[in-house]
Formats: sequence, C-alpha cells, structure tokens
Amino acid sequence: MRRLLVGLLLGLALAGCPDDDDDATDAPDDDDATDAPDDDDATLGVEPVTVAVTLDGEPVADVTVGQGGDSERWLTDASGQATVNFDFGVDAEWIVIASAPDARLGGAFLSHPPPADPVPIELTSFDDSDNPEYVFRPPGNPPEIGSTEFCNHCHRTMTEDWDASPHRSAASNPAVHDLYAGTADAITDAGACADAGGIWAEGLGPGTGAAAERCYLGSGVLPALNEGCGGADPCDAVATEFGGCADCHAPGIDGQLGGRSLLEATGLAYDKGVHCDVCHHVEGIDEEAEPGAAGRLRIVRPSEAGSPGMGEFQPIMFGPWDDVLSPIMGAVQRTFFEEAVFCSGCHQQEQAVLLPGESIDTTRWPSGRLPVHTTYEEWSTGPLGAGGSTCQDCHMPLDPDVTNGADLQKFDVTPGLAAGWPRDEVHGHSFVGPRDADAGLLGLVALVTIDAAVEDDEVVAQVAVRNGNRGHFVPTGEPMRHLLLQVEARCDDALLAPTGGHAIPDFGGALATQDSGGDWTVWPGAEVGQVVRVVRRTAGLHDYPGWGPFGDGTFDAAGKGMPVDEPAGFSTITAVDGDTVTFDAALPAGDLAYLGEAAALPDDGAPAAAVAGAPGFGFARVLVGSDGSRMVPHFAAVDVASDNRLGPDGEWTSEHRFAADCAAPEVTATLTWRQYPLGLARERGWELTEGLMRTTSSTAE
Repeated sequence: MRRLLVGLLLGLALAGCPDDDDDATDAPDDDDATDAPDDDDATLGVEPVTVAVTLDGEPVADVTVGQGGDSERWLTDASGQATVNFDFGVDAEWIVIASAPDARLGGAFLSHPPPADPVPIELTSFDDSDNPEYVFRPPGNPPEIGSTEFCNHCHRTMTEDWDASPHRSAASNPAVHDLYAGTADAITDAGACADAGGIWAEGLGPGTGAAAERCYLGSGVLPALNEGCGGADPCDAVATEFGGCADCHAPGIDGQLGGRSLLEATGLAYDKGVHCDVCHHVEGIDEEAEPGAAGRLRIVRPSEAGSPGMGEFQPIMFGPWDDVLSPIMGAVQRTFFEEAVFCSGCHQQEQAVLLPGESIDTTRWPSGRLPVHTTYEEWSTGPLGAGGSTCQDCHMPLDPDVTNGADLQKFDVTPGLAAGWPRDEVHGHSFVGPRDADAGLLGLVALVTIDAAVEDDEVVAQVAVRNGNRGHFVPTGEPMRHLLLQVEARCDDALLAPTGGHAIPDFGGALATQDSGGDWTVWPGAEVGQVVRVVRRTAGLHDYPGWGPFGDGTFDAAGKGMPVDEPAGFSTITAVDGDTVTFDAALPAGDLAYLGEAAALPDDGAPAAAVAGAPGFGFARVLVGSDGSRMVPHFAAVDVASDNRLGPDGEWTSEHRFAADCAAPEVTATLTWRQYPLGLARERGWELTEGLMRTTSSTAE
C-alpha cells in the first residue's frame, strides 16, 4: 500500500492542481490501488479504522490522527495506535491522516471495507535547519495562472487578495525607500533636486541593485546610522548598519536571512515583499528575539534532497491545517497561523536608540528601549486579546464565497488530496488595514459626538472622540500615523472666530513656526491666502489615558508631555513684500504662531493641509529626535514625548469655544487619519491625503 500511495502522490504532484476542466479524481489503473468513492458510498456510514503511526521507524505517541476533511481528531497511544471513527459516506477521497510537529503530514488512502489490521502511516522527521541555498518560490501575478511553480496556480483567490495588500508592496514602497536611503525619489532631475535643497548623486536604485542617480534629501536610516557617508557620498553601497528594515519589509531576500540591506531586495524580494513562500516557511515564533526574518520569525527553508518533479529540495510548508497531504506542499501544521502571536513577528517592536553617540533616558525608559510599534501588545492587553479574538479575525476576515484555500468552489472535482477539503471557515488574505478604502475600517473605528450650547455670546462645544475598535489603539502601527480632529462653528455660511478651547497640536502641520519672541510679520516663503494661526499655551497639561506608561500611572501629567494649547485666532495674508507679510486683520496675542493654509473641513481623500493651531485636537505617538524635532521616524528617535492615542473603548473629550452672533450656530467636527507628518511628506514629494473617519454636526441652542 505504501508503494502505491507514494506513486499516486508523485503523480498528482507532477500533474499539479486542477484546472477548471481537470478531473482530479482519477485513480491509478491498478487492482490494488484505492478506488475513489462511487455512488453507492452514500449508503455507507461511520466505521472504526485503527491506524499505527511511526516516526523515524519507531511507534510514536500523541500524534494527531483523523479523517481528511473532518474536524474530529484522536491522539495515538504509546504503541503509536489510535482508532478513528471514519465516515465512508462522504463524497470525498477516503484518506486517514497523521500530524506530528516534527514531520511532514502523512496519510493513507482507504477502501471499503477497511482493513482489519492497523493502517500503517510512516512519518519522517524533517531537517529543521534553514537552507540558504533555497530560492524563494514566486506567488504569481494574478490574474495570470501559471504552472505549479506559482502559488496562485492553485491558491487563486488568496493570491489575488494578497496581491492587492500592503504586504505585497512592503519592499517596494517608495516612501520606505526614501526613509531608508535619505532620498526623494519623486524628484527625478538634478535641477529640481537642488531647488528642493537636496544633492543629486549616484547611489543604488531600489529594486535593481544597480547604480542610479537619485536625489538625496533629508534624513534616512543609512546616513543616520552609518557615520562618514551621506549627501554627496551616498551610503547605499558602503553602509554596514541597516536598521533591521529589510527583516520585515523584505524578508524574502535569497541567501542569508536577516541583517540585510533593503537595497539588496531585487526581483521577487522587491516586487512581492512579504509573500506566500516567506510566511509559509515560518516554523516558529520566538517572542524574545528581534522582529523579522531570522529573529522573531523562525524561518525554515527546505534542505532535504528533492526528487524528479519535486524540485531541488523536498518541499516543506507550514500552515494551520493538519490534513493537507499534497506532496508539492510538504505540509506541517502550526497552530500559530491562526493566532495573533504570528503577527507579532513584525507588528511589535521595541528598540534601543539607534543613532550613533546618542543614548536613552533610562529614568524614563528603564528597559533601555523605546516602544516604537506596539500593536501586538496593545491587542494582547486589550479586551479582544482577553476575549480570545485574534488579529486574523479582523484583518483576514472570513470569505464566505471560498470553499477552501485551493478554491474548490471553482472546480467540479471530488475533494481530496489534490483539490483539498471543504472548510467551514476560510480566511481571506487581503490583510485589510487603514489604507484599504474599500474595507472601510477607518469609518468603523471612530465615533464622534458633539454637545454644543450657546453661553454668554459664545458657542461652547464638547467634542468626544471614541475608539470603537476593541482590538488595539488607534492609530496603531507606524508611529508617524496620527489622527486630527478639526472643529468649526458657523452661523449660516459665516465661519465663527475661535475664542478658546483646544487647538490642533504642531503635528497638524505648519509651514513655519515662531514663538512669542519672533516677528510675526516676517514669514520667508509665505504666500497670499495663507494664514497665521496663534495659540496661547496655558499653564495646564493634558493628563490623558494613553498607552503603556502614558496610561498606567508611570508618568504624571508632566511626563506625558502634552501642554494645553488653545486657539487665540488667525489672520489671512493679503500681501507679501519679500519676507514681510500684510494681514487682513491684526494678529491676536499668544505664545506660538503657525504659518498654515486656509482649509475647509476636509473630505475623504482631500489633500492634507497645514492646520496646526486651528480649533480641534490630535492623537499621536510623538517620537522625538536628538535635536528636539518631533514626529521623527523611528530610526531617529531618542524619546517618546507623548502618546495620547485612543485605546480600545477609549474616549477623549476636547472643548472648543467660538464667538456666537446668531441664535442657533452649527458646530461640525471631522476626524481624519494621516499616514505621515505633513512636513515630511512635502519634503519628499509624497502624496498625503486625508482619510476621513467621521463627520458630525450639531446645532447649539
């Protein structure tokens, strides 16, 4: 039986997965071969079948056994045996399976009546060392369907989902490369580069590894972490410190895992980013290691010699199911594929200060590490983590239109070894997040309510923002992401002047900033139509319920680093003479003045505007650089100044006051999500738009 099973498996592997017209249920023409179920099988029922499992030739206990496609499982005893209640009435191939953590899945075809003697299943331990000679397998290019060399030959829907996800573009994202090399790839000629304040020089082109002329502008991982290079002498080819970026953004670089430069990602590693063959070679999660490939993600690429039609190395893939017997997969079950801990492999990052010569304040951060990316910990300490829901539940939602991972619903074939088994639940692979407009997660997360009243010729509005997402803080992930609450009041179409309340912080964007010691009539580069917004810095400090030490009592209000600023008013620039500007009205007194842009409350997808100092509020994890710069990328951070992001079920109420000159003014508030700080996006030429989360209006009476 074992000889015939091996022959059948090899034949099916060479044939690949079924095409739309394939008949994957043909059995070998051999008197001893297992027949596929026929019409009479419907009259059959459940019968006991005993299996005997060996691992490397010895009986083995506690191996999971069961029927392919059925969820009920048994464990082998000390003799390696277990009795399975096998349903011969199903319209599927009759296969009994065995799953051990150290071996590829094994199985045997059955016929009816089942044998009286135990059915042998021989498992062999796999080599758990990683093989740097293995070349990662391509996922494919949907909607094209290639050979079995490509994952999407069988896994079509999953690959199509993944192809449109941020995981695919993780290694080719231009913004990531700009922050890595200190470049502005949107600037494509030397003249424009010089005008922007950059240096046009020859470095390495992203995705090619070849010499390319680029605009070097602003900070980046390589010039920041590698002393003695940068500017006219790019670090691209000489850097030795890489910041760990490629370990998560381009984990599929062939050869050595981990510790690679992002500029080494070419071909598949660049074009496909975090792809199928990377994730499904993750054998384990080491939560104590650094994030990414060769760290927290323990990747095992196959090293055992292959066979004709099976490739240079014997296939091995890790996944959630324990009954995937296709030899082209070489499947091994790992339950963490359905657990949030898998996502922690990259979505949890604490780091030491990376800048040479800089150190961390250990009185503030006793661990010596800054919380940069804490999505997994936010989940694990939140209500969904406590309740057993996982990241996959929201970000890999179930797809009711898909029968199994191999798209069994597309083919008229019998479920089994090649076509797979029908599944009760199939998770999509779209990895939906805030950048996926069709998923609508931004709109589902936040709730905004307004309580407004007219008091002594003022509109006084209390605006509450609530995080309706119980999974993690909002925003989460990349620390440059932030939320802006913008509030305005109108009498009919007339905009009312702010008189107090709370102002949008500096990360709302400013073209320039001056304190009270500056000359607020002098603004180099200002243009007619721009505005100067003035804020008063009160003696108060926001004592907000933030993440970690910002919310658990470790930091007091002073340590939380968020002063109370209130809008004093604004004036519009009507004329410019050199650096001197004229306003339509005198500026009010205050402590800070922001040069910004006149902007209506934004629509979804509207270009982001400089609105620091306007009535409203903001929510962000603010990383600070060694020179005091705020909202810096994580590689430049030496501290976290504040973190008032909203936790699961968290709520914050801000106050806003306006001069009222009508009986029933209308107050409107919008909450938007921004991917980057405005100044950084404009420096590098990135498109930055508003992700509208919620708009709410209320009439004050």
